[in-house]
Amino acid sequence: MLKFLARGTALAAMIAASSLAHAETLRMWGPEQITEPLVAQLWNGIKADFEKANPGATVEFMPPTGTISNGAVQAAIQSDAGPDVILTNSGIGRISVVKNAEQIIPLTDQYEKRGWKDKIYPWLYAELKGQFGGEIYEVPDGLDALGIWYHKDLFEQSGWKIPESWSEFETLMKSIEGTGLQPIAIGPRTTGSAGHLFGNLLQSASGKEVIGKALRREIAWDDPSVAAGAIRLQKLVEAGYIKKEMAGLDLDGASRLWFNKRAAMFVAGPWFTANARKAGYDLANAGYAPMPSDIKGAAMPTGGVGWSWLVPVNSKQPELAMKWIDFMLSDAVMKKRAQDPASTMIYPREIPGVEPPTPVLKDIFAAAAGGVGYNPSVYLPGTVLDTYFQVIQGLISGQIGGEEGMKQIQAKMAEAK
Repeated sequence: MLKFLARGTALAAMIAASSLAHAETLRMWGPEQITEPLVAQLWNGIKADFEKANPGATVEFMPPTGTISNGAVQAAIQSDAGPDVILTNSGIGRISVVKNAEQIIPLTDQYEKRGWKDKIYPWLYAELKGQFGGEIYEVPDGLDALGIWYHKDLFEQSGWKIPESWSEFETLMKSIEGTGLQPIAIGPRTTGSAGHLFGNLLQSASGKEVIGKALRREIAWDDPSVAAGAIRLQKLVEAGYIKKEMAGLDLDGASRLWFNKRAAMFVAGPWFTANARKAGYDLANAGYAPMPSDIKGAAMPTGGVGWSWLVPVNSKQPELAMKWIDFMLSDAVMKKRAQDPASTMIYPREIPGVEPPTPVLKDIFAAAAGGVGYNPSVYLPGTVLDTYFQVIQGLISGQIGGEEGMKQIQAKMAEAK
C-alpha cells in the first residue's frame, strides 16, 4: 500500500510540474500502422484536433519499432527521449511485464477522477480491476474479436458455408482440402497468429466458461475438459487440414497464402483489414464467422484487450498524457475513428449509430455483439507464454500430441506466481 501511495504522490508531483510548462510536446508511441497513408491521414487529423483543443500543445508521433513482447516498448521507456504516452498491444500477459518492471504508472485513481470507468464496458472495467489486486495500469483503446476469415467468392462458387457444428466444419475442411486448397493458413512463427487459432480451437472444444476457469487456475490445463482443444489441433494436423509445413511460416507468410487464395480460411481479428489493404486484397470479398462449436453459445469470437494506452514512469508530460487519453475516449474521437476507412478494431464501449467502413467489420461487430471469449495469449502469465507458444508450434509440426502439450502448459502454470 505504501508503495502505491508513493507512486500516487510521485504522479501528482509529475503532473504539477508538467502543468507549469507553456509550450508542451507530447511524444506518443504508436500506432503501429502510422506509415500507411490511410492510417496516417486519420491520426494526423486526430493530432490536429487535439492541438486545437489544447493551445500550446504539440503531438509528436513515435512510429513503433516493436511491442512489449520483443522488448521494444521497454527499451523506449528507458530512453531519455522516450514516449510520454504509449499505445501498444496489451493484455494482462504483456502488461505484467512492464508493470512488474515498474516502468508504467498505476492509473486506477484516474479512472475515478476522470470518469474513465464510465467510458468502457462495465464488464471490461471489472476485468481490469480484478487483474492486479485492484490496481489498473492500462486504458483499453481497442478489443480483439478473433474468428474465421474466408473468401466469399470461393465459398459461393463451391457451395461452401461456415457451419454451426464442429462435425460439419470438419466435413467442410475435408471438402476444401480435396480441391487442392489449404483449408486453414496459420503462421505460428508469429506468436500472435499461433495463439489466435489455438484460442479459437480451445473455446470451440471447451467453451468460454471452462477456458475462463483454466485461466483463473480453477481447473488444470491438462484436465480433459481443457485439453480437448489441443487434441483437436493435433487431429487437424494429422488429417492434413493444417499442413505441418505451416510450422515454418510467420504471419506475413501465412497471410500471403490467404490473400493469394491458396488457403480458404484464416483466423484473425478486425486488425486484419489493415493487412488486407496493404496486400491489395478486396475487402468486399472478405467474410467472417466465429469458429463452429458443438457447445451451445461457444461459437463466438475469442478476444480480450488488444491495444491499450500506458503512461511511463518517466513521462515528461503526464498531465498532457492524461488529457490525450481523455480525448481518445471522447465520443467525437471514438465515432470518428470507428467510421474511418482506416478503422481496424472494436472499440472498448458501444458507439451508437456507427456504420463500419467495410462490410467485414460490420460482420465482426455483429458477431461480437453478444460478447467475446478468451484469447489466452493475452491472459496467461508472462512466464507461461513462451511454453504456450512452443506447444502450439510443436502441435502444428507434429512433434508433440495434444495431451503432452497441455501437460507442459500446466507445469508452467504451476510454477507461475
